[in-house]
Amino acid sequence: MRNILKKIDDNQPLEYLSELRPVTIVFVNLQFDESANTLHLCQAIQNANMKISDTIHVFSGKINKVFMFDKGCTFLCVFGLPGDKQADESTHALDSAFKIFNFCSEKLMKIKLVSIGVTSGPVFCGVVGHRVRHEYTVIGQKVNLAARMMMYYPGLVSCDAVTYANSRLPHYFFEELPQTEMKGVVNPGVVYHYLGISEKTMIGKAYLTKERSEYYPLLGREKELEIYDTLLKGFVGSTEGRIIMYEGLMGYGKSQLLAEIAYLGQKAGHRVVAMELTKVNVQQNFFAIRTLMAMFLGIDACKSYDARQHILQGKLRGVVEQTYYCLLNNIFLVKFPTSAEVSKMDNETRTKEMELFLVKILQKAVEKDILIFVIDEAHFIDPASWEFLDNLLSSIPVFMVMSLAPFSCQARLPCVSAASIINNAKTIYVQLQELKPSVILQKACQDLGVVSIPRELETFLIQRSHGIPFYCEELLRNLHLNNMLIFHLWEEEEEVDDEWEILFTNAIKVIPSKTESLSSLDNDLYICTIRQNVKLQNIMLPPTLKGIALAELDNMSPSEQMVVKCAAIIGLTFTTELLLHILPEWTKRKMNQTLATLVDSHIFKCFNKRKDSQNAQSQDMPSIELLVCRGMVRSTGQESDIRSSVYNRIKQEQLVMQCSIMAFCTPLLQEAAYEVWLKSQKKALHLKCVSYLEGQAHKCRRCGEGDFISFHRHTVEMILVNTESQEDISEQHKEYPFSEAASLIINTTLKNLQAPSFEGMERKAVTAEASLATICSPESVQRTSEGAPLTRISVSRQPSPEIFQIPNADITTSTVSKKLESLLPQDTEKETLKALKKHKMLPEENLKAEEIEKEFLERLDEIIQHSDRDQEKIRRLGSCKCEEIVESVFVPLARHCMAMGEYARALYYLLECAAAYLHLSNNYMAFCNLNTAENLIKSVDFRATVINQFEEATFYSLKGEVCYNMGQMNLAKKFIRKALILLNRRFPFTLIGVFFKTLVEVSKHASHQKKQQFLYSRSKGEKKLAFLYQQGHCLSLLWQLFSLDTATNSKKFCRLAALMKVNSAEESEDESQIISSYTEFSLCCQMMGYQDEWMKYELMAIQRSSHLQVIGGGLLTTVKLAQSLAYMKLCLGNLPLSIQLGYRAHEMCVRLKKPKLDYLVLCMLFKALFLSIRYQDCVRVLSWMEELVVKEERIIGMAYFFSYCLELLLYAGFSFKSFKECLEFIQRNEKNCILMSQNSIMLGLYSSLAIWFARLHQWGNFKEPFEKARRLLRRTSASFFAISGFCRFLECEVLVLRKHIEEKPESVRDTRTKTLKDLDQVLSRCSTSPIYYPRVYHLKAYTFLVLGNEEQSQIYLSKAFKLCDIYGNLLEKSWLEISNEWWFTGKDPMEDLWLKAAPDFPKWEIGMTEKDFPEIHKTKYLLRVPVLDINNPFPEPEIPNV
Repeated sequence: MRNILKKIDDNQPLEYLSELRPVTIVFVNLQFDESANTLHLCQAIQNANMKISDTIHVFSGKINKVFMFDKGCTFLCVFGLPGDKQADESTHALDSAFKIFNFCSEKLMKIKLVSIGVTSGPVFCGVVGHRVRHEYTVIGQKVNLAARMMMYYPGLVSCDAVTYANSRLPHYFFEELPQTEMKGVVNPGVVYHYLGISEKTMIGKAYLTKERSEYYPLLGREKELEIYDTLLKGFVGSTEGRIIMYEGLMGYGKSQLLAEIAYLGQKAGHRVVAMELTKVNVQQNFFAIRTLMAMFLGIDACKSYDARQHILQGKLRGVVEQTYYCLLNNIFLVKFPTSAEVSKMDNETRTKEMELFLVKILQKAVEKDILIFVIDEAHFIDPASWEFLDNLLSSIPVFMVMSLAPFSCQARLPCVSAASIINNAKTIYVQLQELKPSVILQKACQDLGVVSIPRELETFLIQRSHGIPFYCEELLRNLHLNNMLIFHLWEEEEEVDDEWEILFTNAIKVIPSKTESLSSLDNDLYICTIRQNVKLQNIMLPPTLKGIALAELDNMSPSEQMVVKCAAIIGLTFTTELLLHILPEWTKRKMNQTLATLVDSHIFKCFNKRKDSQNAQSQDMPSIELLVCRGMVRSTGQESDIRSSVYNRIKQEQLVMQCSIMAFCTPLLQEAAYEVWLKSQKKALHLKCVSYLEGQAHKCRRCGEGDFISFHRHTVEMILVNTESQEDISEQHKEYPFSEAASLIINTTLKNLQAPSFEGMERKAVTAEASLATICSPESVQRTSEGAPLTRISVSRQPSPEIFQIPNADITTSTVSKKLESLLPQDTEKETLKALKKHKMLPEENLKAEEIEKEFLERLDEIIQHSDRDQEKIRRLGSCKCEEIVESVFVPLARHCMAMGEYARALYYLLECAAAYLHLSNNYMAFCNLNTAENLIKSVDFRATVINQFEEATFYSLKGEVCYNMGQMNLAKKFIRKALILLNRRFPFTLIGVFFKTLVEVSKHASHQKKQQFLYSRSKGEKKLAFLYQQGHCLSLLWQLFSLDTATNSKKFCRLAALMKVNSAEESEDESQIISSYTEFSLCCQMMGYQDEWMKYELMAIQRSSHLQVIGGGLLTTVKLAQSLAYMKLCLGNLPLSIQLGYRAHEMCVRLKKPKLDYLVLCMLFKALFLSIRYQDCVRVLSWMEELVVKEERIIGMAYFFSYCLELLLYAGFSFKSFKECLEFIQRNEKNCILMSQNSIMLGLYSSLAIWFARLHQWGNFKEPFEKARRLLRRTSASFFAISGFCRFLECEVLVLRKHIEEKPESVRDTRTKTLKDLDQVLSRCSTSPIYYPRVYHLKAYTFLVLGNEEQSQIYLSKAFKLCDIYGNLLEKSWLEISNEWWFTGKDPMEDLWLKAAPDFPKWEIGMTEKDFPEIHKTKYLLRVPVLDINNPFPEPEIPNV
């Protein structure tokens, strides 16, 4: 119990000594003869106690109790108590039990019967009894089972099935016992009799346990095999031995790697001898060499000595004299007659001669063949065998391959001979690394025999396995045995209805090699899904993995164990401040010293920033480069450098003191340490964490410190720490760093920034107090449904000073008919216009939009000019910390509250997490948090609590937003309608309802406009504002959803939702909300084709923004308005204005230090410049974008960056990044959880790859990205960037059509139908982004041309030219001119400059101009026309005879 006493000496609370952990129990019962007197008993028990203590002490076993009862004396021994855990404790327990059994049976006086029971499993280890008189003991079912087995199986060593399996000893060490009914034990399982280790039974029985299978190929070890192959080729002709050692911890796949190497050696025709050792072999003298030679000589399978002797006589003839055969008697258990020469030798001489005998045998063998010895678990080689191998390798050319565990992880150092071999120059030492996440995915599919697993399971395996193959296998085995997985056939073209549960599981992840092999055999393909209501995050660790982790935990000191266990309560990533808060009465110095030790031991790792820890966990990066080196180990007796150790420790402590965020190196240890705590202990520690974190549960200071869901805390009936509203700005003015800087910048310019006066329109004066209320909503910036920049209009959630956050939705386009019809009956339309004019909402007709836009640009220029004066103050401001706060505060708070049973509070934080992740464009994590919230709501424990109406509405609203972002429009519409009903803002279902609701909303809108003529202060309560902001958020989503509907009447629903959004914003009296709603309504009118109203509300938004005091949120609202206008102009083809607005928005973002907003602006700006063929400016913007996204580590920004690099390659004829770099980025990050939910981005990336391969006729590489893009079509909205990706996909389809015309005419009809259908579909989507009309008509003209309809082709080509002139798409026009010349007007064949330059396009460096690329505008891919058979261009496919 020394370790328990150490914990007490370390001042750990007594209750912290209790744990729930897996151990191995050994019950020893001694029954004595009736003639034994007290003296005999005392002496025997004392001797037994001494022997048991000595035997189990070697393996860290402890005697917990010794007691006498009517059936003798009983010892309770425990292996694996806190501080004593070892990975192979079951083997130790059985070995000890067998030694104890033999000693007690043979050596104790008056002994009658010895019985031992051994069991393994989880038990309570801790303090029991009264505080005055208590003891440390173990309690549990496994303790009772061991006691029963001891009594019901007398006279032997018995063990349960768990101990048998965990020992991993050969089966011939055991014998199954008959079932016996035992008192108090239900279903004990199979009971075994442990027979002990016998050397006679071990001859030749050390084969590799891992067999190589062609259906189960080795994954992720290509580099390791390459090293083997290279060294083996260099070994041929060598006169000395060579050795490769593969070092890796348990579970790294060493055995499978060696099985593969043994197979490759045999396949190459070499002589291969492969064996695997176990821990017991290290104590058996010369066992490794004896077994290896037995297998080499072919006597390993012989059952009798005469059979072995007969084989040896045949193989040894001519090698050595027969008089020396008897030297092999002891090692091979044969009976050759002892010769006179040998009988005269002493033992040492005999041993040397025997070893020389073996060397001669091998020397004779290597003359004919290359001899390869493969030894798995080589760290179990005994010292005598190491010495023999050391001599052998210096004299005979033998090629050896070994696998071994790091000696640093073992209790003993290697012997001198082992260290000599490892450090030898001829030894190559390879340290195995963890598998890449993509390989773990392949392995999971391979182990389960499927071609696809759900993303949730993939994430679970990657996080918990930590790249270790054995951990992955155990996790899958545990799930399968507990019936948590479902397997069913996969139908490739199967379409499923929209369902929330399968939102992230529909994308099939096919493993190409596996799929091809299965397809070639015409086998059915299966996919794996998770059974409903199974939550992987709640799955307990399998016992095998828990035992491994606890062994690592128990090798630490008591202080280190306490730190690890407390950190496990916090989570995988934790802050040192919170850790210090929950440690029991620790000082910071003591904590830092302990943390330094743990970092040095690779238990923890330091991060400078939270972002570093997130990247380390989420990125799908290749594993660490393979470490190939010479071995550097110390042998027994060598001393370490104490001075360097002390220096390194001090240096490590200094590093830890500077580190505020740390993480577990292996998630497995965190989970195991967490499960050790008792339930009451967990609850108390979780409560400490909650009390510490709740004060930080808000946005960062730069973003206003409010809730992610506007005024959320004011709607819930629960007490939160720091409930004072950060949003109640009308009552309390908070000084923010930017407001300080902005006030200095703007105060002198406010008089110059007044908007132009509109005749007949009242201007609302804005007081200082009102200006503070006009703050910017975090969601009022636009983005795509997949996180795309500027492709969704603002969705307001919450006002907060000078906020920018990644927007939450995506501008969507309506697939409406070409002839747009009125949304409302004509009389209603007239009444609406009359009402608007009556209340002077519209500028006078003689005021031109160009003047308003010009003055807005001038206002932006003045803001930029004055901001330069105070740039230094702005530069000192910190960046947004919201992402770090979500990961370090909100996510842990939700988990802590769940663990405490505070379900109402947990729901609050889960919804905040979901909103925050949507705010960060991480749809997958939002989905996961909403799933957790849904399970919580449905749980029995939560049903007693009535869910808050606002939170229920928010729950459905967030689900609707996730569905919308993932392209599930019907499901999104369903959830949004539910949310609006709960928010008391019911939306009509019928056209008649829409008609009457529109009249009501028009009247309300007019009323709001009238009220704006008067000054008033906001008097809305926070709860009312929460409902209004949530209503606006839902209505913003809803009108965009209706805009996607192809039904004619959907326009009426769309416009009503947008109008209701305007009314909700005006009722909230928040200027940023009102401006955002006007911008949305303007865009809605643009989508419906109402140009007057579209321009009207756009100008109203601009005019309204002039009333904002340009400090804090007001200034940021102006920037966002510029961004929104730039996007709208881009969609409509007003590229010059879009570019001007984009540049100004970029300049302001740089000055305001808004990198998240800036990269969205740059995405939009690049597209406008690219379509204007301003290549030099494009390159400059791309360089800004690269610097920004790399600095901020934004995966979505990087995806857009590489997408644009591909567009330059495809359509501009030069490179900024090479195709290889773009391809590597996609392959490395396509499994990234954030990118996998960004459908528009991935559609563009995959389509670009497919175009590249199709143009270069690399059709083998074309298929995979094309199929991935095709699967994404159904899941993308009609945003600007989605349409861009769709157009690229159309080009792929057109190129496939041309290929079929040339090579497979019988397939043309089906391909033609599909292509024309998709062309019509994207034409309807282009109604809101007409800038892409020319591209679609260009492709349509080419489609009809290759189909032989030249007349129709010319019509569409002419349309494309006209649309280029209308919308300013100069990029498409330059390509059209080349196509027109190539198809119709060219006299001579044209040279395809694009194909000529591909794939090594010239790189455009910063500073270059178009003069450096003289033929840049002609470097376009030529869409050539195939030659058709005039008589039968597209023959019908032949029907085979039946």
